[in-house]
Amino acid sequence: MTSDLLIKTLEQAEAAVKSRKHREAIQFYTELLEQTSIGSGDQIIQEARWIALRERGRIFTLLGEPVAALAAFEQYFAEAGKSRHAVDALVAIGNQCAYMNLTDRAIEAHRDALRLAENLNYPAGKAMAFSGMGLVYSYLDRSADALNYLRKSLPLLEQVGDENEQARCWNRIGVAHVHLGELDKAIEAFQSAYRIANESDQFEPVALETAIISLNNLGECYQILFDMEQALQYHRQGLVAAEGMELPYLEADLLRNLGFELSLVGQVEEGLNYLQRSLQLSIETNQPDIEVQALYSLALVHLRQDDLVEAERYAQNLRDLSDRNSNQGSLAEALHVLGLLKKEKGDDLAAQGIWQEASFLAHETGRRMLLWRLHAALAGIAANPQLASVHNRIAAEIIQQIARPIEDVELRKRFLAARPVRDVINKLASGDWGA
Repeated sequence: MTSDLLIKTLEQAEAAVKSRKHREAIQFYTELLEQTSIGSGDQIIQEARWIALRERGRIFTLLGEPVAALAAFEQYFAEAGKSRHAVDALVAIGNQCAYMNLTDRAIEAHRDALRLAENLNYPAGKAMAFSGMGLVYSYLDRSADALNYLRKSLPLLEQVGDENEQARCWNRIGVAHVHLGELDKAIEAFQSAYRIANESDQFEPVALETAIISLNNLGECYQILFDMEQALQYHRQGLVAAEGMELPYLEADLLRNLGFELSLVGQVEEGLNYLQRSLQLSIETNQPDIEVQALYSLALVHLRQDDLVEAERYAQNLRDLSDRNSNQGSLAEALHVLGLLKKEKGDDLAAQGIWQEASFLAHETGRRMLLWRLHAALAGIAANPQLASVHNRIAAEIIQQIARPIEDVELRKRFLAARPVRDVINKLASGDWGA
């Protein structure tokens, strides 16, 4: 393949990506790889192969084909030697392994990337490795560690002027704050991510992808704060954009959020349809992090509909998947639902034991939004008024810790006025500790 043909093929692939014809782009990149040789000694050919391998991996990730993506990134690394491309390849491998719940391998890849970036004096690579470590620790529910790495990454990304990675890093910072229940900081981070992504090239797929992720995350924050109108607005906007881009991994999460929100506002049948589509898509595209969230939402919705059989089935599936993946945060959510089921069946003693285990896990993983609910639930079944008082007071203190920093006065009021929150605060004020 001549240099002119190489350049033309890369341009055709890039044009296909911008037109959202991802399969067509993969064909162009594959054609380039098949018609060039490894180690030819021609720098133009080698650079073209590196681009093709990197982009094939990225597109396979977008299309929900993680095994193919990881294989492309591994080949990219194998051909990159000790160059800066090797750092980029290791970061891609680490991120992909994180998405696939291969956390030990993900940490190893990012640490290797960090060491090589330091040896090569490659600040952009160092920044991406730090950001990747933040991603992994966020998946492990070690949010404080995640923030530590992400805060190291951000100034380096600003220094090298990489807006796409800055936006991605802000999104990851926001997720860590959500896990810690710091929703005001999360909203600010997601708004920063959206602003940076939206101000960059509107036709750049990576920027648009990051903007959609930001919309999804902002919607989740408002969902947590019980502002369903705002949440639905963000998620509907995000879903329209994601469907147009053929991004199944994003579509799965947006469907899950929309399904849960629609169920909460009374559109249960439509909501369950969205949730089922989300679960199926997350399984088809091997996304365990979305799968566990879809299972939790489905269990809660069926429980609210008094369909205890289906609720228990989804909750047990969630527990099994969480155990297999050592996901302690999701295990706490599974136990939350299983405790609710025991309470519905009149077995308060069993519910108490389950919720105590769940509250320990929620505390260990920093999930304050779940933790206050668990203490409120324990207050409702406590054997004596004194114990009920302790649990309700803890729940109220966590709620205030979440609400106090929210600068948007109306949003804070709306959160505190939501019925589950108001019930806890009213009990604290009235001293009503009846089980």
